[in-house]
Formats: sequence, C-alpha cells, structure tokens
Amino acid sequence: MVKIATTWLCCCSGCHISLLDLHEELLNILDKVELVHCPVLMDVKEIPDNVDIALIEGGIRNKENEEIAKEMREKAKIVVAFGSCAGFGGVPGLGNLYSNEEILDKVYKTTLTTENEKGIIPDEEVPELTSRVKPLSDVIDVDYIIPGCPPEPELIAKVLTALLEGKTPELPKNNLCEECSRKKSEDGVSITTLKRKFKGTPDPEKCLLEQGYLCMGPATRATCGAKCPSAGVPCAGCYGPTGAVIDQGAKMISALCSDYGIDKDKEVDPTILPKSIDDKIGCFYKFTLPSALIPVKLKDE
Repeated sequence: MVKIATTWLCCCSGCHISLLDLHEELLNILDKVELVHCPVLMDVKEIPDNVDIALIEGGIRNKENEEIAKEMREKAKIVVAFGSCAGFGGVPGLGNLYSNEEILDKVYKTTLTTENEKGIIPDEEVPELTSRVKPLSDVIDVDYIIPGCPPEPELIAKVLTALLEGKTPELPKNNLCEECSRKKSEDGVSITTLKRKFKGTPDPEKCLLEQGYLCMGPATRATCGAKCPSAGVPCAGCYGPTGAVIDQGAKMISALCSDYGIDKDKEVDPTILPKSIDDKIGCFYKFTLPSALIPVKLKDE
C-alpha cells in the first residue's frame, strides 16, 4: 500500500474539501493507499515516517508552517504542492503588500469590530510570522504541483492516479483562452476600454476581454475548462501561470499592452490603460504575488 499524508499550512482548507469532493472516485484511490496523516479526516498529531506521497496545502506564513513543511519533506519521498497557496502563495500572499506590524495592528487594534482598549497583540505561544508569505518551493524542494483555488477534483484524481501508477503527472501547458468556448475576433483581440466585472451584462458568446472585462485567461494555465468565463465571469487567474511563464501578472500586462488600442497603434495615450484598473495588484497577482519576480511591496526609503 502506498502511504499518503496530507497537511495544511497557511490556507483555508478548500483544497482538502476539493479532495473530498472526489466522492466515489476517492474510494477507488483509497483502495490503493494507506492514509497515514490527514487533518481533515484523521486525528493524528504526528507526521509518521516513510511517507510515499505528501500533499501540502498552503503557503508559508509563520515559523510553524516552515517547520511542518520541512518535516514533511524529510519524511516523504514525493512532495506535492497542493493548490495555489502552496504553489504560488495564493490570496494570503497579498499580505506581502504590508509589513507584519501593519497587519497585526489592523487585525488586533483598528478593525471596526475590535474591542482591545489596551492594544494587546498576542505574542505568547503564537507562531512567529515570517517576514513575508512564501510559496512552498521557497522553503523546501517540491516535486509536483496541483494548481487551483481550489483544484478541480478531477485534476486531483488525475495527478494522484499518475503517481500511484509510477508515472509523471502532466498538466496542460496551454493558456485558458485556448480551451474557452467564447468567440474571439478573427482579426485578433482588440481592446478599446477596460471596465469592472460587475458593470453591464456581457455578451454570452463573445470573448470577455474583447468586451473590456479584465479576464486573466491569456496568462492562466488551462486546467479548469474555463468554467468562470463560460458562466460570464472573467477568469481571476487562480490556476496560476502556464508552464512557459515565470510571472503571471507580467504576462497579463504584456498581453493587455499588445491588444489595447491596436487599431490606433501608437496614437493611444499609454496612461489611459493603467488608470482604468483600480486594483492592479489584486487583478494581476491575486494568487501569485509571493512567487512573482517582485514578491513584496517595495518600501520608499
């Protein structure tokens, strides 16, 4: 029997829930494995030795996360970064826009619902925060990644089945646009404006980006079947960059600059595009800021 262990670090546990969403397919996998550690299913405190496959959900936000990740790496033959928080830093990585002091002050002192007259910030028996949120690969060697926030159950089954059969899991290398059913212009995408995704009602058949909705499809790995764009919701990029891209946000910015105002070419004012995007980091790096080329907000000296 193949020994599988899972754990969670800085995350929401959504990837573990997606694992359970395999339903009957999970039973087929469990027939071939011995689940030796899984916080969502088992009350086992210690990570056992001689683990064959480890699924680690979540990135690194504190010293405890780092210690658990290193222990799992030491005890497991294969480590899989389970979900986009583990693979790229995920949504918690947006905390890298602020210092630890700013975050703690906000959480414990200045929120509207906080009652903390003495301004006490817990510091006893609480894991120390790391200097920034990090993807798992910044701390340990990672063998494979299952991207997604959360990953589709079918993708989890595909990767686990390949590993159980001694094969190398393969993820699609193309971008989301290539599997999206929405119609693109025969002359190529030409963007004349950008708008917030809640403005107006998009054409149910036409490419969302061509309609001015900031859809991350050109910079996102094709893995989910373009479910969000199919439902009229622009892709937020939760599956991270394609295998050929290092920085998802930079790739998307490049795509926008290539397509924006192409009909007017060099007559376009280059300041119009950035001014039309209210939350630039949230749009381009919602799931991947810690793994970007610049993973933190640079402070003015």
